[in-house]
Amino acid sequence: MVTDEQRIRQRTIYIRHYFPGVNLDVLSDEEFAMLSEEALWLHQQMQITSLAQHLPHAGPL
Repeated sequence: MVTDEQRIRQRTIYIRHYFPGVNLDVLSDEEFAMLSEEALWLHQQMQITSLAQHLPHAGPL
């Protein structure tokens, strides 16, 4: 089970990775929430792209 603290920590890591210029110390809770959703979406897109590149290509049907 993932705790809220773990979820916030993971989202903070995503924000730092995908938006390195953002100063987390001055973000409001609402700004953090919006950026963390954007960062999570970006992370998921990167995972999908990475997985798709590793799938064998079946060719045309």
